[in-house]
Amino acid sequence: MLAAITKLSSRQYGLFSRGQAADLGIDDCMLWRALTSGRITSEAGGVYGFPGWPDSWYRRLWRAYLATGPHAVVSFETAAAIHQLTGFPRGRIVLTTPHGDHHWHGLCEMRQRTDLSPGHITVIEGLRVTTPVRTLFDISAMAGPQRLAVAVEDAHITGQCPLEVLQQFYDELRRPGKRGMKKLGHILAERGPGYVPPQSWLQRRLVNVLVAGGLPKPKLEVQLPWRAERESRADALYDDYSRILIESDGRRWHVRVDQMAEDRRRDREAQNHGYRPYRFVYQELRYDPEIVVETIRDARAA
Repeated sequence: MLAAITKLSSRQYGLFSRGQAADLGIDDCMLWRALTSGRITSEAGGVYGFPGWPDSWYRRLWRAYLATGPHAVVSFETAAAIHQLTGFPRGRIVLTTPHGDHHWHGLCEMRQRTDLSPGHITVIEGLRVTTPVRTLFDISAMAGPQRLAVAVEDAHITGQCPLEVLQQFYDELRRPGKRGMKKLGHILAERGPGYVPPQSWLQRRLVNVLVAGGLPKPKLEVQLPWRAERESRADALYDDYSRILIESDGRRWHVRVDQMAEDRRRDREAQNHGYRPYRFVYQELRYDPEIVVETIRDARAA
C-alpha cells in the first residue's frame, strides 16, 4: 500500500488526498500514525504530502485541486497556461466546480458554472482541464481584446483550436449578457470562413526574439524586388552588409510539405540575387528562441 501511494503521489508533486488513500486501502488510523511519526505532512483539508518536495506552481495547483474534490476542473487562466496559450504564463490558479459544490478553502480562485459539460473537459497528466476551445471561450470574459485575439490566433496556428471549431462553440454557448461574448464575437467576425491568420504574431515573436537576443530590429514585410510582379514579400530583412532574409512559418506540417517546393524556389532565387535566406518554424520561435538568435548572430558575423 505504501508503494502504491508513493507512486501515485510522485505523479502529483508529492501529494495525495484522503479519498485516494482510502481507494488504496489506507484508512484514517494509518494516516494518523504516519502524520504523528512525520512520514507524511498535512497540506490542506483532506490533502497530505511526503516531506522533501520543493514548492512549485504545479504543486500549489495539485494541492488546490485535491482539496477541492472530484468535481474540480482546472480552468480560465490556469487552463490557458497548461495549454501554453500565448500571453498566459503560469501564475493564478483558478478551478471551476458545478453550482452548489462549494469548496472555499482559500488555496485558489473558485468559479462555478452550470454549462460545463463532460465534453468540455480533457485530462492532462492526471488533471481535469477545460479543453482549448472551452478555455478560449472562458478567458474571453477576463482577457483584453488584443490578448484574447493573440491567444485565438495562436490556438488556430498550432491546431489546438481551429477558428471554425471556436466559432461553432461560440454559436452554441453564447447568450445575452454573458461576459466577453461581444469581444469574442468581434474577434471571430474579423476572422470569418476561409480566414488565414496573418503572420503578425510570428513577426512580433520574431522581432522580440531577435531584439531580446541583442540583435538589431530587421525590416518587416519587405517586397522581394525580383518578384515585384507577384507581390511576394519576405517576413524580415537585414538589408545591411549581411543581406539576410528571414521567414517565419506557422503552417501546420502537411501544409508545409505541400508548399515546400515553392519555399525552396524562393530560397534559390534569394541566393541568386545575393541574399541569404533563413527559415524558422513556429516551434523554434516559441520554444527554442536561443537557436534563432544564435543562427542569425552567426550569420551576421560570417
